[in-house]
Amino acid sequence: MPILRRLADIYKTTTEYIETGKQPVSMSVVPDEHPLGPLMSDKSNARFAAHFDKKEMVYYRRLEAGARATFAESFMNDFDYKDLPLFPVIRMIGDPDEGLVVDIDGDSMEPQLRSGMKVLVEELPNVDYWREARPGIYVIIFKHHFVIKRIKHNTLRDTGKVLLESDNPEGGVEEIILDDIHGMWRVIRGVDVPIR
Repeated sequence: MPILRRLADIYKTTTEYIETGKQPVSMSVVPDEHPLGPLMSDKSNARFAAHFDKKEMVYYRRLEAGARATFAESFMNDFDYKDLPLFPVIRMIGDPDEGLVVDIDGDSMEPQLRSGMKVLVEELPNVDYWREARPGIYVIIFKHHFVIKRIKHNTLRDTGKVLLESDNPEGGVEEIILDDIHGMWRVIRGVDVPIR
């Protein structure tokens, strides 16, 4: 340990940084008058997030809004995901190993999903998974349509039909049958959320 302290003194850092690569918060930036530090008063409504490093970055294929029609048409013919561009995402707990980043286009899922956002989705690979899909937001290809809708109650197992609902009341509700579904992905989370 004395060697680490000497190195820390030479390089003007801490032994913790040498051992872990993480720099502790300097006490010089924490004022005495507030226990949470500067910019952390009772009126603050935001906190600084930890920095990330390149090890936490994952690259998923991205399906851009303009490519969705082609994707929907060619998906039934063994679409090759390798043709899609890569998109960097900071890895979070619960993210899938294999996923897809999809651009939101339109206002049918507002206010939660807005046009211009990008979401990370995980594929439900076959009809057995579709029948068991839990309530949530899904990207669904049915007939030749590519939609992002909410499934509140999955009745595919019991009736072979399901209601796809928009969060925006103007987006409406559509009932589809199992035989018309060609692909389904569960929305995991937003990965690029522009402010408007």
